[in-house]
Amino acid sequence: MKGWERLAWALCCILLVSGGAWGAPRYDVVVVGAGAGGCAAAIQGARMGARVALVEESSWIGGQMTGAAVSTMDDQGRNRSGIYRELLDRVREHYARLGRGISTCYWGADTAAFEPRVGQQVLTDLLREAQGSGGSVDLFLRTRPVAAAREGDRLVAVSFLREGLFPLELSGKVFVDATECGDLIPLTGARYRAGNRISPNLDLEANIQDLTQVAVVRRYPEGLPRELRVPADPPGYREALPRFRKVVTRDGNRWPGKYPFDIPSHNAYRGLPDPANPLPVSADVPDTWGNVTKTGINWANDYPANGGEKPGLSVRYLEDRATRREVDRLALLRTLQFLRYFQTELGLEDWSVDRDQGFSGPSASRWESWKVLSPDLAPILESFPPFPYVRESRRILGLLTLTASDIRRDRSTGKALKRFPHAFALGEYPIDIHGSHLDRYLEHDLGEGADTFPKTWVPSEGVFQVPFEVFVPERVDGLVAAEKNLSVSRMVNGAIRLQPIALLTGQAAGALAALAAREGVPPRAVDPLKVQVALWQGRSHLSMDRFDDVPDESPWWPGVEAATLYGWLAPFSDRSFAPLLPLSARQAAGLLAAAGFEAPEAWSAAPSGTWVSREEFSRVLEGGALRGPESVTRGEALREVLRRRTTNP
Repeated sequence: MKGWERLAWALCCILLVSGGAWGAPRYDVVVVGAGAGGCAAAIQGARMGARVALVEESSWIGGQMTGAAVSTMDDQGRNRSGIYRELLDRVREHYARLGRGISTCYWGADTAAFEPRVGQQVLTDLLREAQGSGGSVDLFLRTRPVAAAREGDRLVAVSFLREGLFPLELSGKVFVDATECGDLIPLTGARYRAGNRISPNLDLEANIQDLTQVAVVRRYPEGLPRELRVPADPPGYREALPRFRKVVTRDGNRWPGKYPFDIPSHNAYRGLPDPANPLPVSADVPDTWGNVTKTGINWANDYPANGGEKPGLSVRYLEDRATRREVDRLALLRTLQFLRYFQTELGLEDWSVDRDQGFSGPSASRWESWKVLSPDLAPILESFPPFPYVRESRRILGLLTLTASDIRRDRSTGKALKRFPHAFALGEYPIDIHGSHLDRYLEHDLGEGADTFPKTWVPSEGVFQVPFEVFVPERVDGLVAAEKNLSVSRMVNGAIRLQPIALLTGQAAGALAALAAREGVPPRAVDPLKVQVALWQGRSHLSMDRFDDVPDESPWWPGVEAATLYGWLAPFSDRSFAPLLPLSARQAAGLLAAAGFEAPEAWSAAPSGTWVSREEFSRVLEGGALRGPESVTRGEALREVLRRRTTNP
């Protein structure tokens, strides 16, 4: 830490202890980290009327899917809901206006990709529009947390360093950690997992997943500007060549063959829409892969990439900022080496970094002060994304730790074997750990080891649920986790670290935080059903069951979601819930009992074919809004029960 940083940090601590010499701005919700989960949390919180501060260490919002340029969505199709679906719809509309599609990646139909700058603009628009819902969002860029203050077990304030500005202290009712590495958690005193140990008894040599410094590259058909050519072999280039040649060569195989793959397969893997490209590109049409003119370098350039059976990136990356900067630089060098390979051995002489993404600005690696690199490389490195793709974070020790057995899925049904009534998000990605997954680095205390690690990678075995209990720390109040820092095992981290679910868990964290702030209670004391109702209002799917007759725009959909989560009322069949059928007296009795209400004893013993009127049902609910002698339908009954269950007395 530099001298001025030490001085600023000390000042921050003084301000925290004194309560803030100038008075700390007070918010309902302070979201630390404006990545995918952080942006979603801020949007959701503002939509629910909260005053939100959104604080980001870099100069970009959107995290891994924009600022780290992983803008090909790792999306298997069944969790397109909530804010994630909103983002997809807007991205699709943006490119449709330009006559382009977004299915340009992953060699398949119905995939989704966008340029990082477009993703950031969509998030910016969503944040701005959220303020029309009665809440607000104040954005603080180039600002990182350095200290936190508690009153007893309650987190009350966080102090930040601001690049080039005075230190900042923010007080709030609830804080959300949405940083890429879980950097707020240790400041709060909350226990957390890093690698396979629990703080404070960490093993700094234990392993976490590899990271990747992605780069967005494009073809320059008019000729490559001279300054964008890697002029000579970067340091370590010759040693890196064998790993590059294992992945892609000029005469490689077409996907889905065997390694190495050919150039069109490589470029189509992370292919991005290019408004300037007049040629058609569709990921499910191999003949168009050669038309890709913009893609992401994110395949052969993981760091350190020693393989699953050798030690890899250590926990020091999370715990020590000097190590983090050194690793970020080495990851950047790895990608620069691949770009040299791209331009020379692969013969793509008219390809280089895409300067249109607007990545110029401070970078996490501070490459400009790294004497290893030639100053001639500045025009290239200025267009590298500002930070790498970090796959594994610190993870809070929560009320529950989600393990691989909790997300194991039945391929025949496409659903997890275990169900969680308090589900806050759905995921679909498989367990996918980049780098070391040696037995000694897995979590034996959670029943996970080499013998339980998946032997094959299957794109989708179905959906699983992420419950309320993994968002809340075991002890510290006023703190909520948002995405890669949820209370999960290392294996489960490999399934919840992707952009779609990060947006959905971030949305859930924002709803939980906003409700806790509104009700003046710790997040752990919030009724999970109230959070779920807020998420259903945002069309976020929480149940693993889908019914053809209850789309999410149906007025009955929230009630049906609640019914399947809590077992209030059985569906008519696997594909039909039949919300318009009349509710029998016996069904009404079972529904009310399951939802915590009392029903007339006669209903339970009523003959088959005995129906309950809308007025009778409302009378029993003591405040129901249904009127009339007609039979109450299944959908109406569920809607009323859900309304009454979440109405404060």
